[in-house]
Amino acid sequence: MDIDGPIRVSVVEPSPEGNYELHIRFTEEFQHQDLAQQGPAFRDYLGRLYQDVRRPDLDDRTRQGMLLIQQVCEQLLEPIEAGDLPLSETLVVEIQRTPGIDLSDLLN
Repeated sequence: MDIDGPIRVSVVEPSPEGNYELHIRFTEEFQHQDLAQQGPAFRDYLGRLYQDVRRPDLDDRTRQGMLLIQQVCEQLLEPIEAGDLPLSETLVVEIQRTPGIDLSDLLN
């Protein structure tokens, strides 16, 4: 699945506990925008995710991956708009392994 926007997501293989790590990095282009531009740009990206998730031609695995990214982005919106998030840092999100779902498949 290719998610085009202000973030890049990669998946680290499961830990011994079986959980995945999502590594989220903001694109350089997004980092270089003024704070006044970052909030609206990220909000627009989130809006595109909302629309794309509802596309009837998506398979269930792709939709699950997009929903996961959408949920993470919803949590990031407020700190981005407030300028409270260091955009040059890699964010690490640990995701509990769900039986039958391979995150590396969902995000590739």
